[in-house]
Amino acid sequence: MGSQLVRRAGAAVLAAAGVGTAVMAGGGAVANADPAPPTSTTMTCSSANPLFWAPSFTWNVRADSGESLRPGGTELEPSILLSGGNELPTPPGGLIPSIGPNWYGTRVLVDWHNATTGQSGRSTSDEAAWQQKPGIPVNRTWAGTGTVSFTVTVQTGAGWWFVNPQNAVCTGTISVVDR
Repeated sequence: MGSQLVRRAGAAVLAAAGVGTAVMAGGGAVANADPAPPTSTTMTCSSANPLFWAPSFTWNVRADSGESLRPGGTELEPSILLSGGNELPTPPGGLIPSIGPNWYGTRVLVDWHNATTGQSGRSTSDEAAWQQKPGIPVNRTWAGTGTVSFTVTVQTGAGWWFVNPQNAVCTGTISVVDR
């Protein structure tokens, strides 16, 4: 029985070594494959302030794979959805908004290229005006599903986006998926 036990132990060691080698070889192949980009990303970009007396500021823009309706559409379609803000101070709350010279307008442009389909395009957001703390207006970019690289240009102006506009430009890549 002693030699039979030694043979079984030897076979178990060889089997474990073989499985370990197969896992290591398979793991190497997976590690070298190009993974798909994530379905969301957060970008940071800066711009001068359109109000000449105010300091420059930084935008934090988040791009997510999501779904939205096209104008007049009836079904949700895959799209890039943007959100975000900046580090400008939030004005104090109250029943009456503070009256002062710090008003902003914002518009966002998204230039995109879908590497999966080969299509490119540009989307323009809604426009926001007379905000004491500017934010990212509603923006929907229908770029199709696949790997999409894009450039986000946040245009911030004094009162309206077109008055002394200052541009903050961020770039990113995400996978737009059909949910």
